[in-house]
Amino acid sequence: MRTVDYISATTLAKKTALTLDALDRGDTEKMIILKNNTPKAVLLSMEAYEAMEEEIEDLRLSSLAVIRQESFQRKKAVSHAKMMEKFAK
Repeated sequence: MRTVDYISATTLAKKTALTLDALDRGDTEKMIILKNNTPKAVLLSMEAYEAMEEEIEDLRLSSLAVIRQESFQRKKAVSHAKMMEKFAK
């Protein structure tokens, strides 16, 4: 399975259905669209797009966790028991 293919904007306009079918079948997971032999856009399969979105979110959350861990101050922390007293109903 090839993971990247290149397609001209003109060819994409003429063969949109075939291109989308290739993405859907998994023949390719992304296509780089060229205009005047210059990359202009990327067309992704839904599977590739969703995987990319998940990875970005995982990286964002990991980065946030590291930042919070580095700035954690135990003396200012509120215990789980105190939180339950305040918010549990």
